[in-house]
Amino acid sequence: MKNSVIIIIGALLLFAFGMQVYMFYQIHEKLEQRFSLEKTLDLSSGQGSDSWVQASNNWNPYEELFRMRNEMERLFNDTASRFHQNSNAGSLTRMPAINVKDEQDRYVVTADVPGADESSLNLALNGRQLTISIKTGSESDQTADNNKYQRRERFNGEFRRDLTLPGDVDKNAMKTEYKNGVLKIMLPKA
Repeated sequence: MKNSVIIIIGALLLFAFGMQVYMFYQIHEKLEQRFSLEKTLDLSSGQGSDSWVQASNNWNPYEELFRMRNEMERLFNDTASRFHQNSNAGSLTRMPAINVKDEQDRYVVTADVPGADESSLNLALNGRQLTISIKTGSESDQTADNNKYQRRERFNGEFRRDLTLPGDVDKNAMKTEYKNGVLKIMLPKA
């Protein structure tokens, strides 16, 4: 038993290491493309250096790190769901997809929370830090006719997300709306 657990943990660590190597290789390739662009530009003219900077402005390292985090999260969630196929995975916490829209007089946050119970919605606003948590329905491992699930992919448990808003908001004028699995939070600017 202990040996199999050690082997599984080792395999997961090896897999994570392999993914990191792959992601670093992808970043390295993008940097190589940027540096090869510098070689092709005429640096003897006054604009060569500026042209390279302008051409490389479309790469954002933060977006690359965010994409890498999402890819790793997706891989580990897929792996965890395979281990919990026949069990209630309600103890796991997932992060819903979120959009933050900056309108003229307010921020509008939308979150995908399908199957959520609106009465379990919990919002906390501390300064510019917004915390959203909402629970989905809980199903037992047994169905009503005493049959067991053969595959369980639908998430049951708590969705939770913390985010920092771009500016100050009026906490007392905050409004929420939940419709068709989409939570919409309107936050008037202060």
